[in-house]
Amino acid sequence: MTNPPGAKPRVLFVDDEPRVLTTMRMLFRGHYEVYFAEGGAQALELLKAQPVDVIVSDQRMPGMTGIELLRAARELNPHAMRILLTGYSDLNAIIGSVNDGEIFRFVNKPWSNEVLASTVANAAAAAKASLAVGNAPDSAPGTEAADGEAPGVLVLDDDPQMPSRIQAILGASYRVFGASNMDEAVNRLEQERIGVVISETRVQDHPVVSLIGTLKQHHPELVSVILTERADAGAAIELINQGQIYRLITKPIQDVACRITVNSAHKQHQKLAQNPILHQRYQVEKLPEPAPGAAPPPTVKFLDRIRSLRSWVTGRA
Repeated sequence: MTNPPGAKPRVLFVDDEPRVLTTMRMLFRGHYEVYFAEGGAQALELLKAQPVDVIVSDQRMPGMTGIELLRAARELNPHAMRILLTGYSDLNAIIGSVNDGEIFRFVNKPWSNEVLASTVANAAAAAKASLAVGNAPDSAPGTEAADGEAPGVLVLDDDPQMPSRIQAILGASYRVFGASNMDEAVNRLEQERIGVVISETRVQDHPVVSLIGTLKQHHPELVSVILTERADAGAAIELINQGQIYRLITKPIQDVACRITVNSAHKQHQKLAQNPILHQRYQVEKLPEPAPGAAPPPTVKFLDRIRSLRSWVTGRA
């Protein structure tokens, strides 16, 4: 059941606190066709009868968490954009939301009405764009280079053994390249045709969110997978909102899980390369400007190089 052309986007708000839903009604009823549920079970029943374009859910609710709801909602209503309101940090829940729920944005509670309104508007526009594509194929012809090689995998990690470890896991199906710092990573991206980046959250004690976010902004067909062993929920949320990371892998790496994740990420790269209209579905927040007088992050000097990287789709400079 699709929305007729010109109809208002349909947005479902889920929260166990009636006063929150009252606030959402006041904020959004003039702009959207709005629906409300006071918990996950009620939301899922509604979704069985009424597909929506955007789902905005609180995380901490009795009976079913927001992540559990959004995971189930993805099966019922796969094109809907999913936004999670969260007032606490829980790394395991965040990892689950990335790997199973594919959250478009985290919005911290208490939220800014302006930020929430902008986030919902972006999500509604992305849902509309993805509907125009319909069911995009899982594989896309024409994304291999002229020599028949598939785009490679770039591993960005302080550990010099990690690229060979991942190459051994993936086998001959993939070309794996390594980088131990951001300068080496951009060099590799300039020299090789890369479709998937696997990165630690920090490299040489620098957060990678600026690099991942800039890459996603200028080359949205690039798919990022994050390695993590640190329980840093704040960093994970930044990587989702500002980098639209595709999956999180926890260390120590499990071989089978790693292969499944990289295969899925490669298919996602192909899908995005073949269907540029889907890029809007994975748009990133604008990276914050450095505070006055503060030193810019190390990735700033790479910005122009990233913008001018050759296209991974066509292989042309």
